[in-house]
Amino acid sequence: MKRHWIERGSSLVGLAILALTLGYPAARAGDDSIVLEDTLEGEAGRQAHMIDLGANFDTNLFEQRGNGWVLRGGAAATTAGDDRVQASPAYTRARSLGEKKLERIESACGLSEQQRRRLSLAIESDAHRFAAQIDATRDRYASRQVNMNDPAGQKRWHAFQQDVQRCREQLRTIFAKGSLFDTVLRGTLDERQLACLEKEQAARRSYHWRALVAETLAKLDDTLALSQSQHAAVETLLLSREPALRIDEEVPARDDANLRRQLVLLVLSEVDATRLKAAVGERQWRGLSTLTAQGRAMRSWIEQQGVLEPRGK
Repeated sequence: MKRHWIERGSSLVGLAILALTLGYPAARAGDDSIVLEDTLEGEAGRQAHMIDLGANFDTNLFEQRGNGWVLRGGAAATTAGDDRVQASPAYTRARSLGEKKLERIESACGLSEQQRRRLSLAIESDAHRFAAQIDATRDRYASRQVNMNDPAGQKRWHAFQQDVQRCREQLRTIFAKGSLFDTVLRGTLDERQLACLEKEQAARRSYHWRALVAETLAKLDDTLALSQSQHAAVETLLLSREPALRIDEEVPARDDANLRRQLVLLVLSEVDATRLKAAVGERQWRGLSTLTAQGRAMRSWIEQQGVLEPRGK
């Protein structure tokens, strides 16, 4: 008898079953998750474990928030001919992100019609480049089905995950440093506009960081029973070490409350221990040092989520 996590009211099958079969950490079930027991045998049971990778490619790249995984279970019906939609979802998403980015830039520093046209053309070029790369991977999985009860199927699923992760990183960095858009932007804006843009980006980064600190400290207040003065002291130490948050690209992982908390704890672990210890009591320090050690241990995982600018940039 096998147990599957599924989301209430949908056909999405969670990764609880994969945590057992592939050795990945088990995903936490949310309030909208229920457990069903699968007692299917024979052909019906085999079909229940068939996964259509083509359908799951778009779901996990464009719909799934954060870096988790969602599965649409069951074998998809096959049809004659190419069943791909005419408009590439990769191109559509890239264009949408580019237009939002252009709107923020125009709001921050103002653009002439000629500047806007040049930047729009660069967005168009980068969107086509991105779509060509993503669709080449997407095509490899079109109508491709695997049996998750079969070792070979599990191996193909693991390769699929690696491909989707690579595509997720490309999605985050379509218009980042090295893109045509970034190159054109630096050559199109004048010094005043560049200064205004950098000031606006710094302000947004600080705003995001303050929000993360406030959210995490509110929970630490309950856990450690911090006084108002202790809260203020720890907050000051955190705000003085603002990390290089990635703010201009799509970062779905920011929706993960646990990641936000671990990021703040990671930064707190980098604060001078003497100053941090002086800000709290002895009992509180013991609890706080345990939490900061936890954040420090999560550094590699946090960096993989794409919430920080790559080092050296």
